[in-house]
Amino acid sequence: MALIKKQLEVIDDLFENGGDEAAVLRKYNITHKRWKKWLADKAFKAAIADKVQAMHRQSQILAVQYVPMATAKLIQLCGGDKEETSRKACLDILGLQVRSSGQLIEAEADTGDDDEENMLDDETAAKLLAVLAEKK
Repeated sequence: MALIKKQLEVIDDLFENGGDEAAVLRKYNITHKRWKKWLADKAFKAAIADKVQAMHRQSQILAVQYVPMATAKLIQLCGGDKEETSRKACLDILGLQVRSSGQLIEAEADTGDDDEENMLDDETAAKLLAVLAEKK
């Protein structure tokens, strides 16, 4: 069953108003019984799931834009005067490297591409290891 205009508006309003079901139901004069019926409808549930996925994708895109800046800041902290901060920054960078390597392997398996953009270059890796070695 295709969704009616009101259902689509309700879904949009739910996401625009922080998920406050009660407020949205009052705004659109929807009874609890009707709401339960809509929630049981496969098309309505699918539309909500699609909206959730779209918002999740949007947040991932936004977060990825800040990865280079965060990495640069962590690299600066690696050479800092505070030993504990420097140690933690180095570990965070290594953790990022491990996670991005895992993602790269998954992406290569999906696409077959051999993309090494997310890998640390040899010079940066050497600096990180040198800082870690100094701390010990």
